[in-house]
Amino acid sequence: MPRHIANDSDGEEPLDDKTAALQLRSKRTERQKKQQAKRDRKRDAIISLAKLPTELIIETLTYLPPGDVLNFSRTSRRFRSLVDANANVIGNAIIQQRYPLLAQCLVLPKLLAGIDASARPLLVDERRQEFLGIHRKPYQHLQPPDQHFVCTCLSCILAWNNLCVVLDFAHWQTNLDTGEPLPIIPRGTTPEWNLELVRRNADVVSAASQNPLWHARILEIHLGSTIRAIRRQAKNKGNQRKHVEMTDEDAARGTDAFLSKPGPLSLEFPYLRDEYHMLEAYLPNRYWKKSEERWIYGTAVHHERDLAYVLRGRDTIGIKW
Repeated sequence: MPRHIANDSDGEEPLDDKTAALQLRSKRTERQKKQQAKRDRKRDAIISLAKLPTELIIETLTYLPPGDVLNFSRTSRRFRSLVDANANVIGNAIIQQRYPLLAQCLVLPKLLAGIDASARPLLVDERRQEFLGIHRKPYQHLQPPDQHFVCTCLSCILAWNNLCVVLDFAHWQTNLDTGEPLPIIPRGTTPEWNLELVRRNADVVSAASQNPLWHARILEIHLGSTIRAIRRQAKNKGNQRKHVEMTDEDAARGTDAFLSKPGPLSLEFPYLRDEYHMLEAYLPNRYWKKSEERWIYGTAVHHERDLAYVLRGRDTIGIKW
């Protein structure tokens, strides 16, 4: 017969179901729990960047080459946000520690947005841009600056051109090392590969104009090109000019300190890629002062002077204010 379950109608109290899952207690399960707890303790004991305070991560990044910092920013969303938010601090610290000399040679152009509003109409005026034709030549190896983004005073145009050309110079280092001829672009033609190359270089310079970390990256790239060029020219028996002194220890340090030594001037702008073959240390904007036995920087950067000259010459092209 089925068991009779009492209920309230029978005048008896209902049964209290105390059924519960049986606890598994065995040597095997106890051993598994201990092993899992041990793994958890080891995992918690591991020190990772993700567990460090933000301030400590930023401080650590300032000691890395800029290329490594940019790669680090691509590892996670958190690190990308962290680097982007502190790019000015990180970039400026890296430049000060690693590339203080190069930063004075390869200065940034000023942004048009930072120019006094009264001067902007003159800087972007198409008639004035025609006057700049000699300085904005359609070089095959660089893209002219956008007058609506970058100041087009003479100093800023030269600064833009220098940054673009050192990136182009870096692109051809393997060809120069191996002796493989650089591709010849027939006059009047614009192959797509070259347009893409100069456009990419211009994008990097545009980023550097707004972000010190990308400026540091350009300086890192040019230091690498300079080291390779110095070694290349030291082996070039046909180049009897004075060379830059550099030891293997100098090159391994990852800084530009060795460029403070006396060396040849490098003021002439490489107007053609063919000039890359003899280029050793392109360090514009400085000259050697023999009486003081040191380099003088800032010899070609006169933004305020050139901007004032532009303002004084506004009547020349008939711009009405």
